[in-house]
Amino acid sequence: MSDSITESNSFERNAKAVVLVEKYYLVRLIYKGRSHNLYLALNKEDPNIYYLVEMKSQEQHNSFICDERIVKKMEDLQLIPKKIESGVYKYKNMEYRFNIKERCGPSLKLCFQHQNRKFSDQVFATLAIEAISTLERMHSASIVHCYLKPKKFVTLHRGVQLILTDLKFAQKYKLRQLLNQNTKNKFQYALALNKYSSLNLHLGIRPCPRDDLESLAYILINFYIGGRLFKTKQKKTKSDKIKEVELQKMNLIIEKAFPSLPKEIIQFYYHVKLSNIDQYKVINYDELKTYFYKMMQKNNNNQINLKCYPWNQELIDPYKQSSASSLSSVVEDDENESDDSLIEEQSILSVIEQLKQITRTKKLLSELDN
Repeated sequence: MSDSITESNSFERNAKAVVLVEKYYLVRLIYKGRSHNLYLALNKEDPNIYYLVEMKSQEQHNSFICDERIVKKMEDLQLIPKKIESGVYKYKNMEYRFNIKERCGPSLKLCFQHQNRKFSDQVFATLAIEAISTLERMHSASIVHCYLKPKKFVTLHRGVQLILTDLKFAQKYKLRQLLNQNTKNKFQYALALNKYSSLNLHLGIRPCPRDDLESLAYILINFYIGGRLFKTKQKKTKSDKIKEVELQKMNLIIEKAFPSLPKEIIQFYYHVKLSNIDQYKVINYDELKTYFYKMMQKNNNNQINLKCYPWNQELIDPYKQSSASSLSSVVEDDENESDDSLIEEQSILSVIEQLKQITRTKKLLSELDN
């Protein structure tokens, strides 16, 4: 095991010398996780476009295996980053499996941080509608994600569409199985549990579309209240934190816990929570989106359709693209918010601060010119 770790650390130090399929060379490590590392890469034939390279040791590959049928279906639906090349790279005595993907991002978690942990009502409502649309398309293929968090939703460089990442816990579901399940295994989905998991997943009940929608409800509530949902004590173990969050969900009366929440979010939450299993084949996703269209109308934003998100320009602008490229983190696998990769968090947040400083400076110069 120690030899494996040593080889892996050596690979990370020498990553810039790595060339994949004779044309993609790694630029830098932007995320280091338990299931894989993520690198920015450039194509020798077109050095102006960045790509993302997901790199796994053989040990990591064996520990986290996605259902290839689900991955293929999600690719066909264009709901995950497009894979360009894949293969095996040999470094010294180890083999690394790699997937080269189109660059996209950042994740909603990083967008939330970039916006000082507060989305405008128009951006919030647009994100909610797009997230529901993404889940609708996935559920129409009888797939449930089971591991939704803000960092599993990824923005694109243009437009407002959202896509998903990290399918290691994704499953196919059948209505007959959901209706006939008589047993519960509380430990069956233990690895997938996080603070946004549905209560049924905590209880070991087979996941279904409602669980993804309930996770989305928790994500949206967390965004609206500034990231203060389901706080736990820092010194507790992960299992203790999960138990504490489960208890909070059982006792949650959302309108009392967060009286500042708009009624549309409360209505969406209860609409999802009170759905029945036998409704899943006819669930009305358009009705769920209606709550957030009403939020736009209430704030006089119904006449303005958001064309792109506020952070998109920092990624599209070629003069900013090189400095903002580290914002493109796609996949994050750590179980707790406090466990995020230091490499990613420190570099991303420093770039965010730089971008904000540039914006403030430009604004000041503009005022002086006027």
